[in-house]
Amino acid sequence: MPAQQKVELKEHYVALLKKHPNFIVTHYQGLSVEQMTKLRKKLREAGGGYTVIKNNVFSLALRESQVVGDFPYDTTLRGPNAIAFAGDDLPAVAKALRDFSKENEKLKITAAVMEATYYDAAAAGQIADLPSREQVLAQLAATINAPATQIAGILNNVIASLARAIKSVAEKNAG
Repeated sequence: MPAQQKVELKEHYVALLKKHPNFIVTHYQGLSVEQMTKLRKKLREAGGGYTVIKNNVFSLALRESQVVGDFPYDTTLRGPNAIAFAGDDLPAVAKALRDFSKENEKLKITAAVMEATYYDAAAAGQIADLPSREQVLAQLAATINAPATQIAGILNNVIASLARAIKSVAEKNAG
């Protein structure tokens, strides 16, 4: 690959890393074009993208983008690798990769970067067990909403008790 193409490719990787700093490194050797197409479709549905990389050029882009400090380039970026870039929801992308790798044993998750932290293969696989962004937001909303719901219930009981007391006094005075 001519030097100018490598420079352009590195700049492309840097732009991807700055836009999507959370990603998962996979080893894809042995997957057919059809399988790669299915995987890309699943990842798009999960809010991610999938790019086959040139290891040396991607290493340079990682260093330049400073997305992660401690990244073992020598051991992680060996052989045919592809990167699953995630939007806001890395766990959803990790789940899509894990589900696909159960059906296609040739796909291996080798590492991940989430919130500027490097994770090895074992930890990267556990990212799929994290709740999705929507689930976290729903849990947060329920937690924030719970005290207001309790206060509303208490106020409703007080008002109902007051209404029963007024009705009781009114019936007593009428009778």
